[in-house]
Amino acid sequence: MSGGPDLAHRTARTRLRPWLGSAPGPVAGPATAAAGGVELGLTWHGGADLDPARPGSEPVVQALCGLMHLHGQEAGRPRRLGLEAASAAAGVLAGQGVLAAQVGRARGIPVDAVETSVLRAGTLLAGQYTAEATSPDPWGPSVKGDGGPPPFRSADGPLFEIETFDPARWLAFWRSLGADTAVLGRAWTAFQHRYLKGHCLLPAALHTAAAGTPWPRIVAAAQEHGLSLSALRGYRDVLAEPGWSPGQPRLTPLAARCGGRPVTAPRSAGAGRIGDLPLAGIRVVEATSRVQGPLAGQLLTMLGADVTWVEPPQGDASGMGSLYHRGKRRTGLDLGRPAGRDALRELIAEADVFLHNWRPGKAAEWGFAPGELARTNPRLVFGEASGWGPHLDRREVIGTEFMVQAYAGVSEGNTPRHESPATTRVLLCDMFGALVACEGVLAGLYRRELSGHGWTAESSLLTGAMALQSHVVLGRATGDEPGRSDGRPVWGAIDEPAGTADGYLMVSADDDPAYQALCEVLEVAPGRRGERDEQLTARLREAPAAQWEKLLTEAGVPAAAVCRDLSDPPRDPRLAPLFEPFAGGGQAPVAPWLFH
Repeated sequence: MSGGPDLAHRTARTRLRPWLGSAPGPVAGPATAAAGGVELGLTWHGGADLDPARPGSEPVVQALCGLMHLHGQEAGRPRRLGLEAASAAAGVLAGQGVLAAQVGRARGIPVDAVETSVLRAGTLLAGQYTAEATSPDPWGPSVKGDGGPPPFRSADGPLFEIETFDPARWLAFWRSLGADTAVLGRAWTAFQHRYLKGHCLLPAALHTAAAGTPWPRIVAAAQEHGLSLSALRGYRDVLAEPGWSPGQPRLTPLAARCGGRPVTAPRSAGAGRIGDLPLAGIRVVEATSRVQGPLAGQLLTMLGADVTWVEPPQGDASGMGSLYHRGKRRTGLDLGRPAGRDALRELIAEADVFLHNWRPGKAAEWGFAPGELARTNPRLVFGEASGWGPHLDRREVIGTEFMVQAYAGVSEGNTPRHESPATTRVLLCDMFGALVACEGVLAGLYRRELSGHGWTAESSLLTGAMALQSHVVLGRATGDEPGRSDGRPVWGAIDEPAGTADGYLMVSADDDPAYQALCEVLEVAPGRRGERDEQLTARLREAPAAQWEKLLTEAGVPAAAVCRDLSDPPRDPRLAPLFEPFAGGGQAPVAPWLFH
């Protein structure tokens, strides 16, 4: 399965159905659909300076935007993500575009059409790393060393990930497993910066210590020293708990009365102007940190909302802060003090949306539970982005990227069947968690326009993980999974990046006709799919990647030279329109939608 506009359209339909009551269907061809009077244009490469007729595929988009390079950093060569991340993200973005357009139309802003593409989605997923690679100053120390990446394997088999933000707990855990203490400081630096750098090579001593320790003892050590621990689960486990889900936010109505009488609250802006973005006039107060929440707020900014980020007293002058908070207002508040919380309540009383990703229970502890805020602002949309959402049995485990990847079975969907399941340092759960959080806010705003009262919109990294792979989990459950077996990708040699005379090429030949066309261009005797992989890969090594890309795309075979440096996409004239400068000095993805 190569994914793409078909998968993206199916994803958009699935995601829009609960909010609009109907889903977009094809009206003028495979790339155009309509929903509630809003025309949706969804293509492979829209926004880039590429021939609209150019053939596309999920792996080719991964090659172009840098995802393949990023995923392969730890291996020292580009690697394909087994999950159709760019295509699934494009479907979520398409649904968001339609929802945002509906919100705008309900508020008098004339929006008739929205466009997005799989390549726009791919550049968004890789955007944090592209921004860091193009910034004049590194966002963290250079920590790429030798050794192997997580996950770790215990003596009796289970693969696992760990999480902590406390170096003392890290040191105590590994010492209890007998790891060489001489390497632990250097290993902590690599572990700590894996969110920034997209790689985490840890000394062999850690893997040796884990491999020499039985799983029950590892669990006991994690509990003793306060680390979060999660074994890598498979799709069999996921289907049992939490079960298949499209990974959508959960919306519930906010109480709209205080003291038995309706409370007047500020309303959204009235009639809009042609050219306004769909969320123009919507006021958002955002109290978030890390990636999931700030990116969700960034997406709302890109849709035209006036977003105010609540900045902690110490500020945030980091490159990541410059990336995810660009275009937002900033207000410094110390929420640890009553005066800071009072000031936040005043901001929320005048807002349309309050978005946070505080730890579970913090909103209620501070007096920001949805019901409390509804007393003064009954039309508020309360967006809550967490790690686990309603999975209370996971509250003892930190709800972060790699804990959720391990729990949600992402390693199985991402790793081909002939390899051991492994997590990826690409922050897929954070990115999709942000997408789902943004979708929840948009759905809440749309329902508010229909109902007149506010809504809560709950989302999590776990719902993000399900949104990423819902099509894979559903296929695993029903047995309808072309290109996969038990959720695992089934690939031959030609289905992964192939070496060329000067780099790597990604080719998509998913059926016999495409495979025959590939054989013809490469002057290899024709055969059924998979029969000529050895000859084809040998032939590709005889010429540069760009030469093969040109010949194959002209023949209608999706192909692309693989990006080998994350600073390259913004410098590629074909892809440059997908990026813009930001205050950190680097290049960031532009908004993934165009509205008309």
